[in-house]
Amino acid sequence: MKRKRTLIACGISILLFSGGCSNIDMGTKSESQKTDTKQDESDRPKDMYESVLTYTGDGYDLPGGEENEEIAKEHKDEVIKATKDYLKKEYNTDVEVHNIAGNQDGVTVFYESVGNIHFYSTAIVPIDTQNKKILTDQVWTLEGRVETAIKGALYAYIMDNEFEVLDDLLESIGKNNHIVGRLEESLENTGGNGYMTPYYFVVVRDDEAMTPVYNLYMKKPSASRQELAAEYLPSKFDSEKIGFSVQFFMKDQKSKPDKNVLDLIVNEIERNDGVPKGHYEVRLHDNYVIKSKSEGFKDNSLERAYPDEIIKN
Repeated sequence: MKRKRTLIACGISILLFSGGCSNIDMGTKSESQKTDTKQDESDRPKDMYESVLTYTGDGYDLPGGEENEEIAKEHKDEVIKATKDYLKKEYNTDVEVHNIAGNQDGVTVFYESVGNIHFYSTAIVPIDTQNKKILTDQVWTLEGRVETAIKGALYAYIMDNEFEVLDDLLESIGKNNHIVGRLEESLENTGGNGYMTPYYFVVVRDDEAMTPVYNLYMKKPSASRQELAAEYLPSKFDSEKIGFSVQFFMKDQKSKPDKNVLDLIVNEIERNDGVPKGHYEVRLHDNYVIKSKSEGFKDNSLERAYPDEIIKN
């Protein structure tokens, strides 16, 4: 039986779309909107920040997890097997485990799906800390987390042509404007946000158009792309239910986010009708990642986001 708990606060490396965890005050003019876009590297202590160009997840930390993480490392094979068994039983999905991070109740396991559809997500393996025992029969996931990840991966799978257009567009923008995405290793080790690329991740929530696609996959994970696509209901599509979080970082370690570059990204997405349908939020950070949280959000980050998302119908 699935054991789930509701996500009631920001954490475990999930970056929410609207409201939620973003620390950006849209009512205040950012320093990065001024003419001088350079910043002093001393503002970024090495023990707290690392360049996105090198960050792979080292330093990621969850509160109160030090002891459990050490226990989990001693029983790593048990943790991995428990995670794989749970995902296979509950979601018909094979996974590869990339990272284990201790938390107050046990360990958060970061994994990547193996097979036709591709996504990153997490599971929690509880630990009896006093007896140093891995509770392999009590694995659980955050409410809706895996379902959302699978739906996003399925959307990318059946809309592969549109996603290729988006990938090519964002890669071109990055190359031509001195901005970068995240390293793939950081997605593997601390991502967990479903269908992800270095430049964006996708969230599909309660979308009626995708529901029959998801249902077929759960019954028949070996279903072909054509079979899954045939289940999609375009008449039920709702752009508010499918979200894209596009995130870039400045390539130069001394540069602050540039408002002109943010506007260029937004304009390119707005004018391109070949990208996947949904609503898009765009964020531009400086060059650094907060190591312990694996996120780029800082006071100088810029965004085009809720309630002014880019809508592609």
